[in-house]
Amino acid sequence: MLRRACISGLLFVLFSISLSTVAISQTTLLLDSQPQLVLSGDEQFQDFIIPKNDSLNQLILEAKGADGGWIEYTYKDRFNAIRTQRVQAGEGATVSAVYSIGTGLGEIPPLSTLRMLVGKRGEWSKHDLLTPGQYGGGGGGGTAILISKDRGTSWQILMVAGGGGGAGVQFMNGQLTNRPGIPASDEEYGSAGDTQNPTATPGKRGYGGGSVNMSGGGGGAYSDGEHLSGVLYYGNAGWKDAKLASEPLGGLGGIQEKTRKGGWGFGGGGSGDLGGGGGGGYSGGGAAQPGNGGGGGGSYLNQIAFRPMTSSKQQNDYTKNPGDGYIRYMLMKKNQNR
Repeated sequence: MLRRACISGLLFVLFSISLSTVAISQTTLLLDSQPQLVLSGDEQFQDFIIPKNDSLNQLILEAKGADGGWIEYTYKDRFNAIRTQRVQAGEGATVSAVYSIGTGLGEIPPLSTLRMLVGKRGEWSKHDLLTPGQYGGGGGGGTAILISKDRGTSWQILMVAGGGGGAGVQFMNGQLTNRPGIPASDEEYGSAGDTQNPTATPGKRGYGGGSVNMSGGGGGAYSDGEHLSGVLYYGNAGWKDAKLASEPLGGLGGIQEKTRKGGWGFGGGGSGDLGGGGGGGYSGGGAAQPGNGGGGGGSYLNQIAFRPMTSSKQQNDYTKNPGDGYIRYMLMKKNQNR
C-alpha cells in the first residue's frame, strides 16, 4: 500500500455521511447542513457564492484529483490460453480543510465566490492480443478550488489536489513488463515518471512537468507541461496568465493524435504514448520513458491568506478502476454537531 497522510484534526467525517449531488453550477452554496458533491461535468469551472447568513459558522471543503488512465490487454500464456491483464493507474490526491466563515484574519468572508474546477481522468488504453511495442495511458487532471473576495476581479488558490499518472506497458523480445502510473503527490511538487530511472523532470512551484517523446508532462497551476515541440501532447496550465490578472479557467490535457488523451483539469494531464502521461496539479507530474508509468501531479493548500481550522493532504494508492475527480462541501451552522 502506498498511502501516506498529513492529517491535522477532524476531516474524514464526510465519508460517513450520505451525499447529494450538484449536477449543474449554482449561484449559492446549499445551506442544508448536508455534504454536497460537485462533479466534473463538461470540462468547465463552476462558481458558487458563500451565502451571507448569521447562522453560518464553518465551511468544510474536500478536493480529489482525477486518476490516470489504466492499460488493459489480452495475451496468450504458455498453454495458448487467452489471459487478460489490467495495469493500474495512479490515483489522484485528496486535499481537505475546515474553514471559519467570517471577516476576521484568515477567515473566509460571506459573499465570496468559490470557483471549482474538477479534473477528468486520463484516457485508458486497451489492446486485444498485445503486439510487441510500448504503451502508455493518459495522466489525470488536477482538481482545484479558487476564491475571489471581490466578485471575480481577483482570484487566489485555496487548494489543489493533483491528478494521477498514466500506466505503462512494454512488450519487447518476448519479455512483458507492466508499470503502474504514479499516484499524485501530497506535496506541492509533482513526481517523476518511472521513478526507478526518471528522464523527464517533475514540475515544481506551480510549473508543469517534463515530457518524453509524445508522452506529455502534466500541466501546473501557472505553466504548461514542458514540451519538445509545439504539438499539444502535454497538459495545459490551470491558470496560465495569473500574473496578468486573467481568470483561472482550467487547462486541456494532452490531445495529440494517436496518443491517449490526458484529462482536463487544473492543470491538465499529459497524453500517454509510448509511456504514461504525467498527472496535472499544482505542479505537473513528469512523463514516463517508453513502457513506464507517468508521474503524479502535486497538491497545494493555501495556509497563508486563509487559515483552516483543520486540514489534510493525502497521497492515495494505485487503482484498476480510475475515475474523475470531485469536490465535496458542507456549510455548518453555529452549534451544529459534526
